[in-house]
Amino acid sequence: MNKAVFTLAVGLALAGCGNADRERAEQLQGVVSTLQSEVSALKAELETERNGAPRLLARAKDAKAAGDNASAKTGLADLIARYPEKAEAAAARTLLEGINNEEKAAEKDRLAAEARKAEEARVAIEKLDKSLKKDTDEIKGVTWISHKSEPVLANYMSLYFGVKDGTVSAYPLRMKFNYYADSWLFVESVTIKADDQVFNLNKMDFERDNAAGRIWEWSDSKVEDMAMLNKILSAKKVVVRYDGRQYYHDFVLPESQKSAMREMVLAWKRYGGKA
Repeated sequence: MNKAVFTLAVGLALAGCGNADRERAEQLQGVVSTLQSEVSALKAELETERNGAPRLLARAKDAKAAGDNASAKTGLADLIARYPEKAEAAAARTLLEGINNEEKAAEKDRLAAEARKAEEARVAIEKLDKSLKKDTDEIKGVTWISHKSEPVLANYMSLYFGVKDGTVSAYPLRMKFNYYADSWLFVESVTIKADDQVFNLNKMDFERDNAAGRIWEWSDSKVEDMAMLNKILSAKKVVVRYDGRQYYHDFVLPESQKSAMREMVLAWKRYGGKA
């Protein structure tokens, strides 16, 4: 084969390969285009499956059933915006209106409950004011507040406090014990049993006086332990023991005295006392 013929043969062979490659490339491009179209279609189907009107409505209903109204409302609004003409959008509008009405009714109930609570507080304060006794020290400018039901000649435990310039900030809640009998006990300490819990109030200073064959011994001290006081006021049974030099005297704290002390704590807090 001469050189010219060989060159021509090689050229034709190469030309033939080039045409085949182009054809294969074109075929592959067609396949890629087809696959891309199918992928796009699948993505559209997946999007419809994930965020189509039926699925959005179902998710909103699930959120409402779970008590998550905020998520339910967001989902319903999204459904209506995306698919305004769909039947699910109509259902979404109805459901959204129902949620809004429920929330309005709940808010109305909440406001009514707050109003009742405020009225109950007003009545309680009015009742409390009628139960308080106020004695003002004109020199010091302090008003001492106690309960009107506090006994005079009896065994009792009570609370009182002082108010100056409308606040108790400089005057802590105070606790009084009174022992009343016909013979001296010379009380040195107090032990209190509130249900199953015992509190020992040691080294208390008691003062004493007597008249007409009767004696009374009393103490007046700052409330140091509010947890103890709260336990006493909430207990079903409270026994107070006055421990004397040789003997002791027990008395069961009457419910009337516990009730009066509870009211005194409320009054103290009303004037700024911090429990």
